[in-house]
Amino acid sequence: MSSMHVMHVIDSMHGGGAETSLLEVAPGLASRGVRTSVVTLLADDGGLQDRLVAARVTRWRLKHRDPLRMSLELRDLICAERPDLIHTTLLFANLMGRIAARTVHIPVVTTLANQDYGPQHRANSRYGAWSVRAVHAADLLTAPLTTRFHAISAEVARVMSRRLRVPADRIQVVYRGRDPARLGVPTLDRRLRTRAALSIDPKAPVVLSVGRIDRQKGVETTIGAFRRLAARVPDAVLLVAGRPGNASAVVQAEAQRTGAVRLLGHRTDVPDLMCAADVLAFPSRWEGLGGTLVEAMALRLAIVASDIPPVAETIGDLGWPMVPPDDGRALAEELGRVLETGAAHEVRKDAGEQRFRALFTAEAAADGMAGLYRDVLRDAGVDPGARSTLDARHRRR
Repeated sequence: MSSMHVMHVIDSMHGGGAETSLLEVAPGLASRGVRTSVVTLLADDGGLQDRLVAARVTRWRLKHRDPLRMSLELRDLICAERPDLIHTTLLFANLMGRIAARTVHIPVVTTLANQDYGPQHRANSRYGAWSVRAVHAADLLTAPLTTRFHAISAEVARVMSRRLRVPADRIQVVYRGRDPARLGVPTLDRRLRTRAALSIDPKAPVVLSVGRIDRQKGVETTIGAFRRLAARVPDAVLLVAGRPGNASAVVQAEAQRTGAVRLLGHRTDVPDLMCAADVLAFPSRWEGLGGTLVEAMALRLAIVASDIPPVAETIGDLGWPMVPPDDGRALAEELGRVLETGAAHEVRKDAGEQRFRALFTAEAAADGMAGLYRDVLRDAGVDPGARSTLDARHRRR
């Protein structure tokens, strides 16, 4: 099997869905002849550094913060390392990576990770609707520099093909995956140990929210719904795990008005929290796929989620309740029903675990991404086993 080097350009290595998904798939790619390296453009807390080392992924941090100097620094790094392909993820990295790679004639793959630039995005941006429109324009302007797009769901591919004016045949869908070994299994002992560490009664009903505290995720809707739920289930507890984001102030204010809400901040033990919880609240206003939903299915956690197409694509026809975004009353009602009928959900949990293993494992994602990369290089006329892309391109010029 010929080997190739794929250099990922990403905004940072915070522990979000894009960053986690990159690390989940790297070992599987290595076994398929794809070496992964990472270039980050912005500062982060280094929380994923140990996982980068364990996955044997080389990482470079760019020093410059001025966009022009950053682009030149990235170009110089690409010239020095001579990867076969550049893979960009997240907006700032997409812009910088596309431009730098094109100047040295390297094929580019860009991940479409969200249904960006729609009305929900514009209405909930921290910087206002015009900032979203400006970013959309920049993305449109540089999108032709991408050789092939990777969409994390069919719904994202459909929507973003129209919004970025990209032909459908330039977009390939590969679901993101999770490693079952890293997630572990949801045993009673794990449930009780995690609850004990959080000082939660073993019998208390526990609702879990996981995700960056952004308006996209609707965490304030979850807390408002929980306030209604508490009147019906007075011993319930809500755990909120996620990094600060553009809704942090609102969420903190809502939490102060609501008893039994635990704002846990960023956690590296989300799989343990899922084993300790009884139901996941996931009322996102817009999504790409929902890595949290994938993990919930793997760990047999009940789900109440927003009724939007990417979420429906992720969880399929398992029968978990779906509610309109921003409808705290409906969310509270469905959370209550799930908590009150917990023993009746084993069939759904079985089906969710099977769905995870069929579609969303890290191995399945590695198969898909390795195939995508090889398709791109084949179409570009590059044999990664024979010579680097730069060598090939320069010899032709």
